[in-house]
Amino acid sequence: MRTRIAGILLLWAFTWSPAYVQDRPVLIIEHANVINPLSEQPLLDQTVVVSDGRIVSITSSPSSLAGQRVDVKGAWVLPGLIDAHIHPKALAGMQRMLSLGVTTGRSMFAWNYADLGLRALHARGDADVPTILAAGYPVVAFPVKFKPDLSALFLDNPSLDDLRKPERIGPEGARRIVRANAERRVDWIKVFANERAGVLETDPAARNLNDEELNTAVQEATRLGLPVAAHSFSDDGVSAAVKAGVRSIEHGSLITEPTLRLMRDRRVYFTPTLSPMSMMLRPDAPAQYQPLRPRATKLRESARRAVLAAKRLGVPIVAGADTSYDEGEHTVIDEIMDLASAGLSNLEAIRAATSTAADCLKISTAKGAFKAGMDADLVAYADNPVTDLTALRKPILVLNGGKIFLNKLPAGQNH
Repeated sequence: MRTRIAGILLLWAFTWSPAYVQDRPVLIIEHANVINPLSEQPLLDQTVVVSDGRIVSITSSPSSLAGQRVDVKGAWVLPGLIDAHIHPKALAGMQRMLSLGVTTGRSMFAWNYADLGLRALHARGDADVPTILAAGYPVVAFPVKFKPDLSALFLDNPSLDDLRKPERIGPEGARRIVRANAERRVDWIKVFANERAGVLETDPAARNLNDEELNTAVQEATRLGLPVAAHSFSDDGVSAAVKAGVRSIEHGSLITEPTLRLMRDRRVYFTPTLSPMSMMLRPDAPAQYQPLRPRATKLRESARRAVLAAKRLGVPIVAGADTSYDEGEHTVIDEIMDLASAGLSNLEAIRAATSTAADCLKISTAKGAFKAGMDADLVAYADNPVTDLTALRKPILVLNGGKIFLNKLPAGQNH
């Protein structure tokens, strides 16, 4: 065992040696003010060396390596943002997502396994596609009654067609939907403990999956090595999901302190998705949201109280915008600002979309922090976003896996 570990360490040291790096394309970012979300203080005037899709080094000294040099002249550099709750539909939305400095997203439902397709494009090296963690289709009690239309579940999985009926899927149906997703090699399973809030005909406080269906789905996912996220709003739904063994609660707007304590004790992450409700309440919100405004008002105020209580109790809070990133839609930057408005500090809100999100998604060895060996998903801003969160809306440089996706630096800063 010790010999194996020593071999791994030797391989790692060789991999990141200057000689090894010099054989590969090198990008050198100069005069960067580095914000590592894990640290309270930034590192000023740093040289960041990137090669082979990863950060090689962060030093206060100039690099002698040959390569492309980008002088950011004191710009503030963060690890790429993470949106832990997206609904990817099209490439255009994912490109908009990247243009905002959001380099990783966890899909929480995508028709026709679009999230798996996007994941494959990123894996083959497409620089215009962010890292995507896929979930495929959710586990719901009544697929034929679900809104929006979920019939694609059966078109993509004909073996599940007997579940296309008005009756509950039951525990065995829940197990089969999990298996169908797992066979596609998804990264997460999503379950519906409560009904939807964004559909006027459904009550978000009402249960969707019952305890037996919920437990069976989570047990099957766990057996297959897949973490589970639960769409849930009420104390009853959240506590049932937490006791079943889920890793994250999505929404959770109506939860109270006893349930939050249960989440804390079981280290369950809280993704409050404040920004969709804020979007519905904007004066310029699309007309179709008008009937939902009273509900959005109630849920948003309750959710803001839950965020403040979660912070006080030590429940880890994660940023998820519940968006497709289509043109005009809200984004995880709106979510960060809503979290700060609800009581998180600016740095805590940024952590919710970087280091804490990476912990939740089990990708913290590669994403969410600014350290040598991490993926070179980086975003630069002219102003310090920790001081002013509105700076997040104006990235001037975005690296996706070490490749420049967006460059709005003044001419002459690349050579």
